[in-house]
Amino acid sequence: MPSTLMLLTYPFRPDPRVLREARPLIEHGLKVQLIAWDRDGALPKRATEHGIEILRLGPKCSYRSVGKVLSRLPRFWFRALNASRRLEFGLVHCHDFDTLPIGLVIGRLRGKPVLYDAHEIYSNMVRKDIGGFSRIVWRFERMLSRRADGIITINDTLAKPLSAGRKSPPRIVMNSPDTSVLEGADAAEIRARYNLKGFVISYLGSLEPGRFVKEMVGSIEPSDKLTLAIGGNGTMRPVAEKASLGNASIRFLGTIDTDEALRVTWASDLVVVMLDPTNPNYRISTPIKVLDAMACERPMVISEGLDISSKITETGCGFVIPYESEAFKATIAKALTSHDLLREMGRKGKEYFDRNWSWERSEIELLKAYQALLGIRLA
Repeated sequence: MPSTLMLLTYPFRPDPRVLREARPLIEHGLKVQLIAWDRDGALPKRATEHGIEILRLGPKCSYRSVGKVLSRLPRFWFRALNASRRLEFGLVHCHDFDTLPIGLVIGRLRGKPVLYDAHEIYSNMVRKDIGGFSRIVWRFERMLSRRADGIITINDTLAKPLSAGRKSPPRIVMNSPDTSVLEGADAAEIRARYNLKGFVISYLGSLEPGRFVKEMVGSIEPSDKLTLAIGGNGTMRPVAEKASLGNASIRFLGTIDTDEALRVTWASDLVVVMLDPTNPNYRISTPIKVLDAMACERPMVISEGLDISSKITETGCGFVIPYESEAFKATIAKALTSHDLLREMGRKGKEYFDRNWSWERSEIELLKAYQALLGIRLA
């Protein structure tokens, strides 16, 4: 049986992109193995989840301490290298740049091709934490990405800088959801499960600075007309939890898996995609929440200044506003009385998604990348 070894510097709770890519690979006859960095040391070391054979390794490490990450990442690499010696695989699939160095080592030692899966431009992601040192990271990112046998990434904006020095450009595998998980879903049952009443606004994603978490919860006044459903994990999680304890209109859902997050999005009336446009990675990304909202035929409220915002304006599938609390409050007030407008926004978003961004299109590109590197045709 053909197989792949995926590398990830997160514990897989699960990671949405990893899961989204693993599913069709498994369906087409591949064995998917994953070595993940369990920084909390809280999840099973060995497990089979969603058909993926997972091995979680230490050491424990804070997510936000740059010094600790820099000192402990090589320890994870060394453990991953040792663990890989006991596994059989035909391809090494590196999720993000922080797995690429060890992925290239494993690939070269075992004589296997390496696929670099660039979720973002890594040097942009760490720029605020490491300042000018990010330019050095970018040089290494460019150099090592050229040594990968293949590259996939989330959009054309990210593909452009990663194409330099390569014979063939990266393939585009978007973070589009697989809407088949919505089959049989009941919006009323989902709302009742989480006690979501009235007009439901949802944000389900990373709870980190630059994600409008504090501003979002601070904009919601107690009311029987609406509920803010917020879920996810990150350093801003205590802010969301505390807000939910003091305001009956805010429901903190905790960490929910990818499929359930899509169902809650589908049961919502408005999806929040407010990202700080001064963050270079946010600016050029295609947020998962944008794709989820469009796939679920739901309108969104998104911050202006992002590359994707112009597409939302062009498509007419959401409110594009400044990254400010007052603008957010005014948009919520407008949305509460604009049911026909919201319905039309949702319809336009779904039509565009189905034509251009459906998961079926990305799945084809993923399978093509695997077939080219493995030298086989997947069933």
